[in-house]
Amino acid sequence: MNRYVFALRMARQDALRAKGRTALVLSMIGLPIGAVVALAVLRSSAEAGAGGGAGAPSAAESAVLAMIVSMVVLEVVLLAGPAFMVDARRRRRDLALVAASGGAGRHLRAVVLASGLLLGGIAAVAGAGLGIAAAAVVARVASGPDGFGPLTVPWGTIAVTMLLGAGSGLLAALVPARQAGRMDVVAALAGRREPPGRARRGLPIAGGVLVVAGLAASLEGVRVLREFGAALGAAAIIIGLVLAAPWIVGATGRLAPRLPLPLRLAVRDGARNRARTAPAVAAIMAAVAGVTALAIGGASDFEQRRVEYQAQLPHGSALIRLPQGEKQGAGEAAIRRDLPGVPVVPIRTLPGPWGECLAQDSSKCPALSFSAERDGAGVNEILPIVVGGSREARMLLGRDDPAVTSALDAGKIVLFRVRPLDHGTVTAVATYWDDDREHTIARVEDLPAVAAQGDPHVPAIVPPKIADRLAATAGVPVRTEAYGVDRADHRVTKAEQARLTGTMKTFSDDSSAVRVERGFTESYGKITLMLGAVAAVLALGATLIATGLAGADARPDLATLRAVGARPRTRRLLTTGRGAYIAGLGCWLGIAGGFVPGLAVTRPLTDGVEETGAAPHGTITDIPWLLLLAIAVGVPLVAACVAGAVTGGRLPKAGRTPG
Repeated sequence: MNRYVFALRMARQDALRAKGRTALVLSMIGLPIGAVVALAVLRSSAEAGAGGGAGAPSAAESAVLAMIVSMVVLEVVLLAGPAFMVDARRRRRDLALVAASGGAGRHLRAVVLASGLLLGGIAAVAGAGLGIAAAAVVARVASGPDGFGPLTVPWGTIAVTMLLGAGSGLLAALVPARQAGRMDVVAALAGRREPPGRARRGLPIAGGVLVVAGLAASLEGVRVLREFGAALGAAAIIIGLVLAAPWIVGATGRLAPRLPLPLRLAVRDGARNRARTAPAVAAIMAAVAGVTALAIGGASDFEQRRVEYQAQLPHGSALIRLPQGEKQGAGEAAIRRDLPGVPVVPIRTLPGPWGECLAQDSSKCPALSFSAERDGAGVNEILPIVVGGSREARMLLGRDDPAVTSALDAGKIVLFRVRPLDHGTVTAVATYWDDDREHTIARVEDLPAVAAQGDPHVPAIVPPKIADRLAATAGVPVRTEAYGVDRADHRVTKAEQARLTGTMKTFSDDSSAVRVERGFTESYGKITLMLGAVAAVLALGATLIATGLAGADARPDLATLRAVGARPRTRRLLTTGRGAYIAGLGCWLGIAGGFVPGLAVTRPLTDGVEETGAAPHGTITDIPWLLLLAIAVGVPLVAACVAGAVTGGRLPKAGRTPG
């Protein structure tokens, strides 16, 4: 029989026999692959919804994508590698029997590699299916103008991702396969342990160099490469800490004498068996480092949005945009039906300079502007030039302004965010764009006007008489663009807003057709919980794998403890101590590794003003201390408790080794 067929049969039988370990390995490989597939499908669906592809990715996007893929492969190898070590240690006697029956080292390596290939392939297929299903659910829930288009599956990308998953399983089994090919057959048949291999002295040095280089890239690279520099620095730090993880695990063994008995034994066991402890610690560290950097950058970006937020309406007021054309009348009736008995203010407008022209002949889309010197930076305008009087002014300003009211009653144009007028008049200019050149339609001079205080996020309020004159002279249309609800008359509830939003979606795809000013209502809590959950799940998985491997290796030690009179609960305490040690060390190293890149990325993310009209500010840094504290303390405690809970309390019996 071909050795590869024989190896696959043994791998299949072992996978069916050890269902718990098989499910754990499939999860560790399949879940990251599923996440990558889901993101690829959602990106393709978003591009399809936008009306076509986004073009070839830039060099920076390709580099960042390559780093993400590399980190996914690294995480899969670090998570699944200890699981295959568990398998190889548990199957030492079976492998030794194969060797005693005439099998060579290559046959033993083929058996272990077949497990990696088989489980990696199954996990890749299952992960791809799970990712496509998850993307379909998300795309269906978030469908809409700002959501995703029809579900588009990039089969080429998914095929590469599946090959990546199968290859990751194979890579994770390389080291256990190499150890199996060199094992002492006599010691394995006799049930004796093999001495741990020698540590490579060059890896900690290379890891330290990469950590220092990553710190420098994070702090200085952001000046030139912006966010890309911080990403490069984070990748270098994580890889450096992965290389240095065996040395760090060994160095912690010096702290063992100062710890309580369960932790003392756990730390000594981890330091003595670095080959199985270091990958789990490195996997937790890599995941937590990424979570830490993302959490600091995300929290700082969220704080910038909060600082730069500008209310576009008075707090409590509402604005509902009407569909234009034939549906306008139906839209007006729908608004009055959804807000029965609520006084609504029709908002008529003149076209401003930044309107969108939907006609093929651009001369049919005139825009109106006034010859007044602007005062300060521009702002996000919620409406163009408004036509109306004191009622419209009160609705937009949120209060009665005597100066504005008297000016409008006197037939004067009220301009906002402009310098005081010299002669109390302005010139209105109607223009249109064609062939990348502005064409003037008409000029109306000596219009009475005043400059007012306040910022209602409209350029001007024009009295109806002047608006009619401009429409007749310059040919600019006056149209009813929206309905407003003054907060003094009624405050639209969330239920009413939801009802209005659903109604207006039947007329147009404008997701911002209904706006109710409630202040800054965004929350970072859900993102914080998601990041914490990701860190907890990965830490828990790696801890269970490592403690399972340690339990398989430590059976002789546990039997010795039973022989000297240890209580049955000692095994559970030892496993709890191992879980606390592995998860705690991985989480603390991860926070340390991701802290500096997280701080560095806040500079390119928040040093500039993103919202038009917001006040200038420097770099905004917000550290989510509660999340970091939960990861540093809560995650290790949970991992330790779960590891102890799933461990049996009985100690194995001591037996004599033959020979």
